[in-house]
Amino acid sequence: MVLLHSETWLKGGVTLPCQELASEDIVVITVNYRLHLLSFFTLNSVEARGNLAILDQYLALLWIRENIAAFGGNPNAITLVGHSAGADCVLHHIVSPRSVGLFHRAIVMSPRNIWNAVDKDLNTNASEVERISRAIADTLGCSNKTDRHILSCMRALPISDIIATSLNNSWLDHLQPVPDNFLPESEQYLPKSVSEVLTSSKTSDIHLDLLMGTTNLEAIDYNDKHYNNLMNEIPGNVVEYASMKVIPELLRRLSLHNQETLSVLTQAIRWEFWASTRKESERTLDAIESLARMETSAKWGAGSALLAARLARRVTRLYVYHFTQPSEIDLLGHHYNFTGAVHGADLIALLGDALMLQIARRPATETEKRNTVLFRKCIANFVKFGYPDDSNVWQRYKIRDAYVQEIGDDVYANHNSLSTSKDVAFWLKYLPSLSNVLNTKVHSEHITLNKDESRLRGGLLAMSAVAVILVLLLAASTVLLHWRRGRRFSLNEDVMNYH
Repeated sequence: MVLLHSETWLKGGVTLPCQELASEDIVVITVNYRLHLLSFFTLNSVEARGNLAILDQYLALLWIRENIAAFGGNPNAITLVGHSAGADCVLHHIVSPRSVGLFHRAIVMSPRNIWNAVDKDLNTNASEVERISRAIADTLGCSNKTDRHILSCMRALPISDIIATSLNNSWLDHLQPVPDNFLPESEQYLPKSVSEVLTSSKTSDIHLDLLMGTTNLEAIDYNDKHYNNLMNEIPGNVVEYASMKVIPELLRRLSLHNQETLSVLTQAIRWEFWASTRKESERTLDAIESLARMETSAKWGAGSALLAARLARRVTRLYVYHFTQPSEIDLLGHHYNFTGAVHGADLIALLGDALMLQIARRPATETEKRNTVLFRKCIANFVKFGYPDDSNVWQRYKIRDAYVQEIGDDVYANHNSLSTSKDVAFWLKYLPSLSNVLNTKVHSEHITLNKDESRLRGGLLAMSAVAVILVLLLAASTVLLHWRRGRRFSLNEDVMNYH
């Protein structure tokens, strides 16, 4: 098992103690690789090609294939495992034409940017990363005109200066793997993005067994400063933050953001995840957990469903899990009291007591140990045999049978995860249907309004015409009356004259 772990593309995370996992008769290898600017700096040239984190991992896989037999490993049964940004790395290796044969199974745990693998519009292109790289070079005082001089200048800088470079948020969002099709074909490792490969009708089958999964509170992540800040807010402020910031972002991601329907969709989401105004007035921790469940179900729940549906068409066998065992701590040892599993809970369960002692300074509880035994056994089975459960309780994920195995609450649930199916249906079926109904209604109202406006304009024109006619008639009547008055006087005069 080759284990890739990094919490973000900028920094690594905890050192993973894998001795208990290795006791399952598995040779476990962890790989260090470049991150931050050292990994993704690119000038769109062979000299500064970018994606160095991915290439570091690729070279490690080459070394493992050639040398692992000397350590008791089998070069023909290699499983590539990734957690968080490491899981994103695994997805990139799966779609790379250069990685074929370097590993035979893969495990994707809690991918950090899961929607990048689903939505092509979210992909960052190499030109954008090049623009950012040149801006960073300018910041470091290496703004020479030629690429060679830029590289020479940056290589002369102390590594501490490069790592200490202040990166703004727009830079941070785009420092990640990108297609390298600007390189000569023989030098390319990622000719296409993950989403392009998985959505292309021309993509051939991927001959791998794959296992993937997420927790039900992925949004609770120690790298997310927003959740840390919300801990000090009152429940009402948490709900307001959800309505004003998080929900509009989720609707944009699902292409449902429309100002005319936003209010109704927001209320529908709040009713789904807060249920009633009473829930909104409870403790801050409860409001934050409701917010996290909402965000997790939209990003990782719906995102995983879309990704799994595409992978099921490509890979040999696919298994999917939903980890729900309540978390007391995260990967940094922060204590929580949530009823679900925060980001990293599945990795803690996999590595067990060794990691628990390292991050929490305490041994695992009996409940945690039982879950570790269960989850680790499933992972070990998959690594050795290509399926997680020899009793066939954990069924394959298929195109028309989207089976998701729930793992948690001390029980290896022997049924499909109903909560996951419900959440996925809410975001991918109910909300789009509601949005369509609302848009149709608004459209109808516009049509009706337009018709009414036409009728109103027609009525006004008619009334104006009538008014003009009435004015003309009034004028004519006045003239006629004046004439008749004058005529009468004349006749009287004639009569008088006559008499």
